[in-house]
Parts: sequence; structure tokens; C-alpha cells
Amino acid sequence: METKPKILLIGPGGVGTIVAYGIYYVGKADISIVVRRDYEKVKENGYNINSCDYGEIKNWKPDNIFPNVEAAASYGPFDFIVVATKNLPDIIKVEDLIEPVVSEHTSVALFQNGFDLGRPLIAKYPGHVIISGVSHIGSHNFHGEIHQTQQDKSFVSYFENSTVSKEVNEAKTKEFIALYSNEKNNCTYFPDGKWNRYKKLVYNASFNTICTLTGVDTGRLELSGGIDTIVLPAMREIIAIAKADGCELSDDAINSAIHSDDGDYFRPSMLVDADKGNPIELEVILGNLLRVANELGVAAPTLNVIYNLLKVVQFRLKEANGIEKVPKERPINDKYWK
Repeated sequence: METKPKILLIGPGGVGTIVAYGIYYVGKADISIVVRRDYEKVKENGYNINSCDYGEIKNWKPDNIFPNVEAAASYGPFDFIVVATKNLPDIIKVEDLIEPVVSEHTSVALFQNGFDLGRPLIAKYPGHVIISGVSHIGSHNFHGEIHQTQQDKSFVSYFENSTVSKEVNEAKTKEFIALYSNEKNNCTYFPDGKWNRYKKLVYNASFNTICTLTGVDTGRLELSGGIDTIVLPAMREIIAIAKADGCELSDDAINSAIHSDDGDYFRPSMLVDADKGNPIELEVILGNLLRVANELGVAAPTLNVIYNLLKVVQFRLKEANGIEKVPKERPINDKYWK
């Protein structure tokens, strides 16, 4: 009897649970998940899924449910690890999180927001295929209750990796797609993953960040004049960085991003996280982009100001969550300011 490939998904939130269920639905792989929050509830009752793709599913459970990555390691080795957590490298690095479950032949699929996510994993795990999953989906997890309102549309490719041949990268990526793609979702191979992530950044590194700084939704940002004065300069810098990095975005990239939520007073995900008091995905959405801009010698004054202001916001959020510790007495700084 042929053994099914083993897949471990870490981060079964709104997106991650639908990815896990999609793999389960195909039935070609053994799918396990790590549930750090709501573990006891999910272990006992599974997930109730209300999905525009799959319909109403009650008490769904994958093949295995683990409370942490260390517990999952005993069930390995895994052929694929899918990471769908929030990407917060200034708090916990993905390459460290997955270390207990990475074996010799493991490929890693990152279904996460952000840019240049593959670099630290390629550095730590040379010879491993690192897959890029750019997901466009409306799905939320409320303590084990999954509400999916927009179709699971995913563009899957791989991060450029000099330690693995193009043929192996492509073959492993297409193998993963075959385990996930089905007639209910829209999971396709997209050969240029870097270009696709730059395209998504045109919105995420501008609207997402500026709405978070100002505390307003995209509609109010437009009505206040903020699109013309702040969003557009930021978007033009993103386009310039992409071009210098060999990614020529389409002529209407800015216009289509601005009109993408016409008619909605939309609150981007980073603003929602900040409203909840949670740390934001600042480094992967903006920090990584600015590092590449610096490497390529591209000026990005607007994005730099946004980034440095958001670092202060991130400090506040991390302090509120007990991640940053502030001394009771403010230390005396003998630096000479001028």
C-alpha cells in the first residue's frame, strides 16, 4: 500500500484552516495541524466551517492535532510544512519555529503576508525547497468557528534559491499544488513568485501601513485626501524598488490597487491587528522591502518615514503584550543631540 505524503500545517487561523481542509478534501496526503490557541476545544470538537467553497462542515478534524511543534515532531518526518501564522520575525522567527519538524527532505510552504520571506529559511536550510503561497481569501477563525466569505484563490510558486536547482524547485512546488488544488478552490502555479509578491505589496506596504498609522479605514483615507498626499508617493516608491529588482509591474498596478476596495470602508489586516492590541507584521511587509531598497540603492523617503513611525507603534503594542519591558525609571541618555 502506497504511503501518503505527510503535511504539517502550523497556524490554522481563517486562512490556514481552509488550506488544511482543502488538502484533506483532496485526500492524497496525511494532514496534521498545530493548534496553539483553542487546542482543547479543537481537539474535542474540531472545527465548524461555513465556507463559500465547501459549504457547511460540522466538527471537522484533520488526521492529527498537536498542541505545539515539538509534539508534532514525534509524528514526522514531514514531506511538507505549511506555515500560515502571522509573520512576526521581531518576536519569533519562522525558521526557528519550524526547526523541530524540518527533516532532510522537508519542503516548506509559506502562506503568509509579506516580501522576501524565503531569505532566512534558505540561509538556515540550504538544499530545501521553500514554496511561496500568495493567498487571496476572505476567511476568519472565531475560536474554532471558521467563516469563509471569499473563494480560496492561491498563487503558488517558489522562492529563488541558489541551493536547489530550478527543476527540483518547480517539481516540488507542483507536487504540493497537486495535494492542495481541487475543483472547489483556485490554486494555480505562478512561475514568478517575486513579481507576484511585489504586486501585492503595492497595496499592503501603502494602504495597510498608512491606515494603521492614522487609525482610519481606506475610505476615510481617501475622503481626507490621504491617497494623493501619502499613499501615491509610497506606491511609486514600491514600483521603483520592484523595477530595480528586475520586476516590471504593469502600468495600471497603482490604479488597480487603489480601486481594489472601491465602495468599502475597508480596514486592512494590519490596522485590525493594531486595533486588537496585537503586534503587526511590520518587518515582513515594510522592513524587508526597505532592506532590499537599500541594497539596490533606491531612495524611499516616504516608506522610511512610515516604517520608523510604525516601529514606535510596534514598540507600544509589544510592551502592552509583555514582549518589551520598560524600566520603571527612565534611563539617563548621555548622547549629545544636534
